[in-house]
Amino acid sequence: MISISLVVSYLIFFLIAIRQWLPPGVRIWHIMSAGAVALLLLGEITLREAVAAIDWNVIAYLFGVFAIGAALYQSGISHAIGDRIAGLRSPDLALAVLIGATALCAAVLTNDAAAVIGTPIVLMLARALRLSPAPLLIALCATVTVGSMLSPVGNPQNILIATDGRMGNPLATFAGWLAVPTIVSLAFVYVWSRYLITSPATPLKLHTSELPDPAKEARCWPAYAGLAVLVVLIGADSILRVIGQGAALPFGVASLIACAPVFIFDSHRLQTFKQVDWATLAFFVAMFIVTGALLKSGSLQAILGSMHARLGELPIVAAISFWASQLFSNVPVVDMYLKLLPGRETPTLMMLAGISTLAGNLFIISAASNVIVVQQAERFGASPFTFWQFTRAALPITIVSVGVTYAWIAWMGGLL
Repeated sequence: MISISLVVSYLIFFLIAIRQWLPPGVRIWHIMSAGAVALLLLGEITLREAVAAIDWNVIAYLFGVFAIGAALYQSGISHAIGDRIAGLRSPDLALAVLIGATALCAAVLTNDAAAVIGTPIVLMLARALRLSPAPLLIALCATVTVGSMLSPVGNPQNILIATDGRMGNPLATFAGWLAVPTIVSLAFVYVWSRYLITSPATPLKLHTSELPDPAKEARCWPAYAGLAVLVVLIGADSILRVIGQGAALPFGVASLIACAPVFIFDSHRLQTFKQVDWATLAFFVAMFIVTGALLKSGSLQAILGSMHARLGELPIVAAISFWASQLFSNVPVVDMYLKLLPGRETPTLMMLAGISTLAGNLFIISAASNVIVVQQAERFGASPFTFWQFTRAALPITIVSVGVTYAWIAWMGGLL
C-alpha cells in the first residue's frame, strides 16, 4: 500500500542523497523538517499525534549529551586529546589510538556522545597531520557505530533491546555474543581507513581553519563531573534493570541530571547552551514525526504482510533490520520491530541489535551518529563528505562487519 507518508519518506531520502546538488545552505535537518511540516499540512498526522510520536526521552538524552560535549570542548579537552594523538610518532599509530579510544567511548557513553566528543578531535588531527578530514570523519562514523554494538548502553536501540528483551544479564549477553564481531570489524575499520587516507582517490581538500579556542578561564570540573555522572547513571540504570528493581531512571532524565553541573556551576553556561547542536535535535524531532505518520498510514504493516509470523527467524531479522534502518533510522526500526516480535529468543535479539546498529554504516541518515558528525563538522567550518562519498567509502566496512556479525551470531545460535 502506497501512502502519502511513504512517498514523503522516500522523497526525504532522495533529497538527502542529492544534497550536494542543492543550494549550499540546505542542511540535512532542513530536509527532514520540511518533510515533517508537509505531512502535518497534508493531514497525514495531527499536531497532537505528532507531539505524541516524538520520543522525548531520546530528545532529552541528546540535549544532555550535546551540552556535556559542548562543555568538554570549552574545557579544552578536545584540543588536549587532539594534540596528544597528533603528537604520536606515526600517523598509523595515531589512527589506531583514535579508533580504540573512540570505540571505548561509544561502548561506555553511547555512539552519539562519542560522535559529539570525537568530531573536533578528528578535525584537529586532520589539520595537524595535513590530511583531508573526509577519511578520518568516515573512520569516526564507522568506529562509533561498530564500537557501540558491544554494549547494552552503546546506543539507543541496544538499550531498547536490553530493557524490552527481558535479559537476565544484558552486559554479559551483549559481550558474549558481540565481542568477536566487534573486534574483527574494528580491525577492518583500521585497515580500510588507513587505505582511504593514503588513496589517491581521496579528496585532497584539507581542513585548514582553526577550531574556535576554548573559553578562557572556563571551569573544567563541571564538564568532567557531568561526564562522570552520566557514566554512573547509565551504569546504575543497567544494573537496576538486571536485578529487577522496577522501572529504573529513564535515559533522558539521566542525561538531564548529568548535564546539570554544566549549567549550574560553569560561568560559560550561556555559551554552552548556544553551542548545543540544535540542528540535530530538530532533525530528530522531525524524524519522529515522519515515522509516526508512516506508522499511522499502515504502509509498513502492509509491506510486511505474511512475513509477520517469521519475524523471529535470523535471516528475516537481519534483512528487515538492515534495510528498514536505511530509510527510517535504526532507533525507530528497533522500537517497531520489538512491538511486532512474538518471542524474545537471545539469538534473535542479538541479531536485531548487531545488524540494526551496523546498518548505520551504509548511508549518512542510517544512524543518528552519522548525522551528528556531519552537522558538527559543518559547524566547525569543515566540508566533510557528500552522501555518496560516504556510502562508497563505508560500503566495504558495511559488507565485512555485517557479514562477520551475521555469520558469528548464526553459528552461536546453531550451538544453542
